[in-house]
Amino acid sequence: MITYKKKLTLIFPFLILFILFAFLARELLYKKTNELPSALIGEDIPAFRITQLYQVDRPFSAQDMIGQVSLLNVWATWCYACKLEQQMLMKIKNQYHVPIYGIAYKDDAMQEKQWLRQNGNPYAVIGDDKSGDVAIDLGVYGTPETFILNKKGKIVYRHVGIIDEQTWNNVLYPIVKKYQDLA
Repeated sequence: MITYKKKLTLIFPFLILFILFAFLARELLYKKTNELPSALIGEDIPAFRITQLYQVDRPFSAQDMIGQVSLLNVWATWCYACKLEQQMLMKIKNQYHVPIYGIAYKDDAMQEKQWLRQNGNPYAVIGDDKSGDVAIDLGVYGTPETFILNKKGKIVYRHVGIIDEQTWNNVLYPIVKKYQDLA
């Protein structure tokens, strides 16, 4: 005959396992992985000053992005996902005429230039963040990550991962249009 205490001992591990599976299922099914909270939403882009990839005598800073709604894309040549989104970034530049600024994250300048020659250059300006300090200040933990900046240089949205046609049309472009239309 099984006692109450023995039944509880047998059921307890399964109950814990069921609760863990429920939490896991919730995270996998309902979490929007490209929408990560950022303490910087609504804040000015952190001040930075790094070397430009093509004009090494002229620094790239947060001030360069003030005055127009723009995208700030953190990328790298060693990033497979960055190559996947490159065609869409070219389309945004050519068809939508939204300025895209790039920050090359912990990469080699020669490889960056070669990669851009092969895949196209959608960027108005590219900063070379060799140390990764700018990306750290932005809260970036992987590439690609893209920020939408309003005309005053405030971060209004953060997108983690590849920008594809669906993401652009359904998420990012409506936000860009909203801030472009504001006086």
